[in-house]
Amino acid sequence: MSIRTTISSLVTMVIVLSILVGLCGVWLLAASPVSTRAEGYIGAVMLLAMIVILFLGRKLHFQGPWVAPLRIISIFLAIFLTARYLIWRVEFTIGGYGVVSLIVGLTLFAAEIYSAGFALLGYFVNVNPRRRIPAPLPSDESQFPTVDIVIPSYNESAELLEVTLLGALNIQYPSDKFQVHLLDDGGTDDRCNKQKIAEQSRARRRTLQQLCLNLGVTYHTRVHNDHAKAGNINAALDSLHGALMVILDADHVPTRDFLRKTVGFFLQDEKCFLVQTPHSFINPDPIEKNLGIFYDSPPETELFHNVIQAGLDGWNASFFCGSAAVMRRSMLLEVGGIQGDTITEDAETAMILHAKGYHSVFLNESLSIGLQPETMMSFIAQRVRWAQGALQLLHFKNPLTLPGLKPMQRIAYLASFSYWFFPFSRIITILAPSMFLLFGIMVYNATTEQYAIYGVPYFLSTMIFSDFIFGKIRWPLISDVYEMVQTPLAAPALAATILRPGKLSFKVTPKGEQLDRDSIAPTAWVQYLLLLIVLLSLIVGGWRWLNHPGERPQLIFTMMWEFINFMIVAAAVSVTLERKQRREQFRIVPMHPIPAVFHAANDRRIAVRITDLSTGGASLRMPSPEGVHETLKPQENIIIWLESVREKGRVIHIPAKVKSNISGQLGVQFQYQNTQQKAEIVDLIYGDSRQLEERLEQRRKRISFFAAYLYIAKKSTAGLGNNMQFILKQGVHAVMRSTHRLFVVNARSLWTVAFYNRSDRG
Repeated sequence: MSIRTTISSLVTMVIVLSILVGLCGVWLLAASPVSTRAEGYIGAVMLLAMIVILFLGRKLHFQGPWVAPLRIISIFLAIFLTARYLIWRVEFTIGGYGVVSLIVGLTLFAAEIYSAGFALLGYFVNVNPRRRIPAPLPSDESQFPTVDIVIPSYNESAELLEVTLLGALNIQYPSDKFQVHLLDDGGTDDRCNKQKIAEQSRARRRTLQQLCLNLGVTYHTRVHNDHAKAGNINAALDSLHGALMVILDADHVPTRDFLRKTVGFFLQDEKCFLVQTPHSFINPDPIEKNLGIFYDSPPETELFHNVIQAGLDGWNASFFCGSAAVMRRSMLLEVGGIQGDTITEDAETAMILHAKGYHSVFLNESLSIGLQPETMMSFIAQRVRWAQGALQLLHFKNPLTLPGLKPMQRIAYLASFSYWFFPFSRIITILAPSMFLLFGIMVYNATTEQYAIYGVPYFLSTMIFSDFIFGKIRWPLISDVYEMVQTPLAAPALAATILRPGKLSFKVTPKGEQLDRDSIAPTAWVQYLLLLIVLLSLIVGGWRWLNHPGERPQLIFTMMWEFINFMIVAAAVSVTLERKQRREQFRIVPMHPIPAVFHAANDRRIAVRITDLSTGGASLRMPSPEGVHETLKPQENIIIWLESVREKGRVIHIPAKVKSNISGQLGVQFQYQNTQQKAEIVDLIYGDSRQLEERLEQRRKRISFFAAYLYIAKKSTAGLGNNMQFILKQGVHAVMRSTHRLFVVNARSLWTVAFYNRSDRG
């Protein structure tokens, strides 16, 4: 065992012992009986301490040697306030108003136990995050490990796959040390012989075989489609020869330094089986798009991919996420390849390899860019699959009982999988205040003073801790909105999974979808129903305040709770208005406009700046002097001159066609004449990891709690207004169409009657 590993183990042991001793002390202190006034002082002091810690953290920009001690202190304070709150809830707030009140109160308390338990697991995961830098590679390139880059595919288009393949070929690594492979599961023998899809599958196979031949990529397919993505990869494993294997989803384009920043860890640690990097995306998910938060708030996926994975890495429990990862092939073969007993084959594989004593690495550097689902139904289907897979793992390969896992890894995996029970908790917390406001059922037996002493410090402590740990990449209420959007479909799907965990099949998430027009998502009616319930509850709550003064101690915080619920559900309703998406290739805006020169007819040469770019085309900003661009007409052919990104000093020529010319902003469509030209554009868009990180960093920022709540309030109000306007407009159009059809039918009937009357007279 190396000195580095020994020191790391000792540090981990000290941290674990400190946590256990601290937890015992916290629980004893929280359970000690004291007076109500003293409890109020204790809660206020603890909460003030957390506020001071947050203030110090912000002043230090959450960097430097003092951040770790501040994080640990804030964790213990939050645990103390949580334990104190739960003990009070059990002893004083449940029951006393009949059987119905007891049942509803216990249901709510169960949801709170889940939330508090998950928060405690989250504190554990984030107590010791690991920040890594890329491990160095040998100066002698002959010592670099050999690598196979595999890209599994099922139903993705050849155009999308070509971009990913070109990105993989653009990687800067000795050409004799890596090979790119396309694993085509859409052109298997079974599919090519299946009557209904045979012609389509054969055409796909021919197209992709020709694409691979043109690019110098190895094409693979198989006989059957068993075990979906896991089976697709495993079918190719024996024909690979590299020591390492990179797995990229069909829509994940790697940066050119992907291998140079990842493979060094395998040389540094012979027991390393995985290096996972974050998933970053070029396009907004449906919630970001429909709610209008893509450009001015942090990405939702970064909470897991940038914070939680770093925390898991501190316990050697960061796991494989299906793409943007490097794995040691020999260790993968040792366990029979990618696991396929559940529909989340990635986490399952990592857990099995962790149980064999191997190590994982999470490198928190974005080294690939992917596509997110474009429609609400695709997005929810993807998240439901993750949730169902987590429940399958808890059932079939429970981390608490799986042989070989270390205690800390068991807790880490449990924390990761238990998150997906949130739909049940979300339904309860949305409907619980309505039970009291609408029907007078006492779900929470406490006065305003008692809640201020116990409840307020607990809830504020969780918010303060969240801000401390990941406030830069996750604002208050954002997670609530995402969970609320998923809940209507996720809850019944998870209930069915609990009852029949084995009856599931892997379904590929569609990417690169297009929406020709605005529409309402099929789940809208559930969200509207919940919004109506919450709104009615607020109205009845106002009536209760005026007519039942004795209920005001319970009404104060119940109404505040319901108002927050209204904001969350209103935002979920806003998201159900699907915004049209006509572009198949999403355009990026470079951090700095890219200089270029284009040649038009009559040898005109004009210096321009590229302001947005995709593999299909670009927008060019023309010079400011009037008259320079007036003679450029749509459909005119031009040639754009760019400096090569991969070979400095070399100029590349990209043929293009003018599509629009508006006020000096030129829209062009690329007309590639060879693969090399497209490879250069792919490298320009996706190749630079620093540009990718700068774009992501633009969206990462901290705001105050008040600003975060105001942000969601504004977005949900605007979105709700747009939603109502769209529905009203659709209703008016429907009435007009019905009226028009009725008029036409009546006119035809009248004309027919008149015709026959005239015939009779004749």
